[in-house]
Amino acid sequence: MDVLLIGADNPVGTALNVVFAQWGRHQGVQLTTAAARWRSERQAKKAARKDKPQAVVDLRLAWQIATGEVPQSTDIERAHWLSKACEHSAIPYLLLSSDLVFSGQGTRSLREFDAPDAFDEPGFQIIETETRVTQAAPSAIVLRTGPLFASADNNFLTRMLSHMTSERQASFDDQNVFTPVACADVARVLAAMLDQLSVGAEARGVYHYSSGDRTTEYAFAEAALAAMSQYRDCGDIVISAKDKRADENAETRFFDCSRLRDTFAIKQVPWRGFMNATVKDYIASETTEEVA
Repeated sequence: MDVLLIGADNPVGTALNVVFAQWGRHQGVQLTTAAARWRSERQAKKAARKDKPQAVVDLRLAWQIATGEVPQSTDIERAHWLSKACEHSAIPYLLLSSDLVFSGQGTRSLREFDAPDAFDEPGFQIIETETRVTQAAPSAIVLRTGPLFASADNNFLTRMLSHMTSERQASFDDQNVFTPVACADVARVLAAMLDQLSVGAEARGVYHYSSGDRTTEYAFAEAALAAMSQYRDCGDIVISAKDKRADENAETRFFDCSRLRDTFAIKQVPWRGFMNATVKDYIASETTEEVA
C-alpha cells in the first residue's frame, strides 16, 4: 500500500519509514513539513492526488505539539484542505493528534467520547484542527496520543537530557501524571492500523493510544538518567523533585485504549522498553556532533 506521509522528515515519519521497511507491507511516499506549507487549497488537492496514494497519514500536528509549538490558523487550514481533498477522492486520511485536547483535571482514564475540555493553548488549536478535519472528512481517523519522545529534534526527552548534562543539577515535576509514547511505538501503531485499512477494515472517528504505564516528569527523568549513565559518566548529575506549589493543581492525562484494541487488535506497550535505545541514539548523535 502506498502511503503519503505528510511531515515525513520529523522523527515520527522517520520511525514509520523504518517500520515500513521492516514489515515490507507499505511504501511511504515522502512529503516534508516544509513542502506541505501550502498557500492554497488547490496545492493541497494536488499533493493528495499527485502520487495516487492509497492512504494519507498527517504527522505534522502531533510533532508540533511535541516540540512545544502552538499550531497556527494556517496549520489548521492546511489540515482542513488536505482532509477535504482525501474525502473527495475516497482516500483514507489519518491525523495524528494529541492528548492536550483534555485539560487533565479529571482522575479517570479518558475515552474517545469524552468531550475535549482544554482551556488554554495549544489545546484550543488542537480541538479546532480535529473539528475542521472531521467535519470536512467524516471518514477520517484521528489518533490521539500521549507526549511523543525521540532521540532527535526538539522534544521533552532531548530537552531533559540536554538540561541535565549542561546544568548537572535539575529538578522536575513529580505531580502531573501522563503516559509518554516513543516515536518508534506510535509508528508501530500507525503501521498496524494501515495494515487493517489495507484489507478493508471500516474505521473512522477518534481513537486513543498511549503507553501502558503512567509516570511523572521526575520519574521519567530518573529512567532517562539511568539509561544515559550506561553510555557516559553521569556521576555528578543530581536530579530532584520540584516542591509542589500550594496554588497548583496537578494534571492527570491517561487514555483508555480499548477502542483501538477492539477495532485494530493493537495493544499498549510500556514506554520504558524504548528508553535505552532512544537515549543510546541520542548520545551517539551528540558524540558525532562534538567530533564534527
